Parts: sequence; structure tokens; C-alpha cells
Amino acid sequence: MLEVLSENMCSRMLVIEDDYDLAESIIDFMESRNCPADFAASGKQALSLLKENIYDVIVLNINLGKMSGFDICSKIRKVMRLKIPVIILTEGGCLTDILKGLRCGADDYLAKPFSLKELFARVQAALERQRRQSFSDVFRIADLTLNPENGIVRRGEQTIRLSSVCFRILFRLVEKSPGFVSREELEYYLWRDQPPMTNTLKAHFWTLRTRVDKPFNKQLLYTMRGRGYKIEDPLNYN
Repeated sequence: MLEVLSENMCSRMLVIEDDYDLAESIIDFMESRNCPADFAASGKQALSLLKENIYDVIVLNINLGKMSGFDICSKIRKVMRLKIPVIILTEGGCLTDILKGLRCGADDYLAKPFSLKELFARVQAALERQRRQSFSDVFRIADLTLNPENGIVRRGEQTIRLSSVCFRILFRLVEKSPGFVSREELEYYLWRDQPPMTNTLKAHFWTLRTRVDKPFNKQLLYTMRGRGYKIEDPLNYN
């Protein structure tokens, strides 16, 4: 029986690998197990895709050309501030490379050559760890708290009731704060490849603002014209 990832566990992977044959093998194998994947052969291409799309897991070869996998991993963590699980691919299991990759923010490693079944198992494990971690965190921005595990949102002592779509929008904005989330990224996060009418996201965001911002003195939610949306402590907003 073919083992697959459930839809809510893995929706999209980014494979960063300059060996085209290996990248193709990984993508074919993962897509056969319900995990669609994009491909980048360079650091520049990978970072561009990460800015434009939402990914659930990254498979990263550390031995790339102009920009090494170490540099890419550092940018993902320190510059883009993404918490996506990163599995690095090393040559022959070099301990120095493994330790350096982990210090750069990688979550796991796999030595070439490797079994695609083992990679799949490590992807499953990384996603499960990420799921448990995400739902054990309580996010705080200014006087707002969001608990992903029980779905409770509060500002100060007041509980805010939100629809499932508004909660997911708020959760995504909080995850990416103080960065912004583009309209396209939010639409994909909410509806994947079947977004509704053009103004639907705008309407949901307006509803979210009426619940989270309007009854309170300090604004937390912002529309960034031509860029997207963000949530940020007003003391830090420019």
C-alpha cells in the first residue's frame, strides 16, 4: 500500500538542488505521495520562490554554486524569518557539513546517496515536529495573544471571536510578523489553487480589522498598498 502525506500535513515542498536528475527523482517520488513540489537550481531562484509562495518543507543541497546551501539556510532563518522545516542534503555524511548546517538552522540532514523512502520518512517526521511545535506556541503582539491549539484570540482581557477564515488570516500574519504577507500568498494559504472572487480576501481582512482593531485604541493590522498585509506592534511600525 502506497503511503502518502495527508493534505493537512504537507501541501507543498521546495527542492533546492543543482543535480537536475536527483531533483526530478525527488519531485516525482514526493508528488506520488501527495506532496507537490517546486524546484530551484540556485540560491537566487530559491529565495525568489520563497518570497512568492508558501512552502511546508524545504529539501536543500548544501553544495550549490554561487550561493551555498549554508548561506540559503541562514537567509531563510535570519533574514526571511521563516520557520519552514529544512532538510539538508550532504555529500557522504560529512560531520563538519552536518554540524554547520544545523548551526545555520537546518532541522535534519540526509547523506547522499540516500533512499527516497528515507527522505519521505524524514519529511513526515519534520512536518509532525513542526505541527506539534506550532500548536504549542502562544503568539503575542502588543496586547494581542493568539493560541493556535485552542483557537482563542485575545486583546488584553477581552476574547475576540473570529470565523475560521479570519483566524487563519490572523495566524498567518502573526507567524510572519513583523514582515508582511502578500495578497497572493494569503490567497494560496487559504484556498490553494482555487481562490474565490477578487475582493473576497479584502472583505475578510476588513471583517478581521473590525474585530481586532476597531474596538481598541491601538491599530495592529495594516494594509500595505501594492504589497499585502501585516500585523505589528504600533510602537515598531514605520
